[in-house]
Formats: sequence, C-alpha cells, structure tokens
Amino acid sequence: MTTPHTQSNFYRLSRPLLLGIMTGLFGILSGIVPDVAAAKPSFVRMAQAEEFSDPDLRNYAAALVQIEPIRQSALVQVSRANGGGTLPNLVCNQPNTMEGLNSEAKSLFVKYCNQCETIAAGRGLSIDRFNQITQAVRANPQLKNRVRSFMY
Repeated sequence: MTTPHTQSNFYRLSRPLLLGIMTGLFGILSGIVPDVAAAKPSFVRMAQAEEFSDPDLRNYAAALVQIEPIRQSALVQVSRANGGGTLPNLVCNQPNTMEGLNSEAKSLFVKYCNQCETIAAGRGLSIDRFNQITQAVRANPQLKNRVRSFMY
C-alpha cells in the first residue's frame, strides 16, 4: 500500500526520468545528440525508400521509449566492464565492432542487442523492419516528426 508521501516521491522521481528519456529520444531523432551508432550500441542497415504505416511508426516509437533506458544502462555497464573510457563504435548486427571489447563487455553488449530485438519483436517489428525505420527516420525530417508525434 502506498501512502501519499510515497506517491509524491514516486511522481517526483518518475517525472524527471520520463523527461530525460523523452529528451534523449528527441535528441536522437533530431540529430542534436550524436548518432546512436557513434560509440553507442545500435542497429544499422540501409533503409529502402518506402512509406511506413502509422501502426509501424507507433510500434517503433513505443520500442524506442522502451529501449532508451536499457541502452543508457548498457552503455554504462559495457564501459565499466571494459575498463572505462571511450567505447568503440558498437553496432549490434556487426560483430566485428566488438573486437575492442573484453569478454565480459562483449557478453553485456550481446545481451543488450538481444533485449532490443525482443522489444522490437514484442512491438510487432522484425529487427530488419526496425532498422529500416531507423535509417529512414535519420534521413527524413517529416518521418522524424511522425515518429515524435507517437511519443507524446
């Protein structure tokens, strides 16, 4: 059972967390934050020029919101496990990008990639479809705006 004091602490803590997640996602989608692939885990594939349905974009936006806190935590864990410092350009579907990681850091990164794939699948998106949308969003400002509209 929660007390009014416990509820106010929850809301006080959850609002900044939600704001931070949304700000990070907005930054990633708008290009203010460096590309997710720049020293951060991500999925990369060339996007085909195609139209994406609102349900696909709604599912994509929901997956991003779910993945973002996991991504942030994974970066910290992988960096610590690898001795701190700057991480190489890690890309989930490019195993050679993990060559600079020790075995513990590789294991953590693979776990992160598997979690992302599970989240995307849970939203009805294959990892290939998720990657296609990611690439298209990076290249198309109107598409970025459509995805943003499903985040708020």
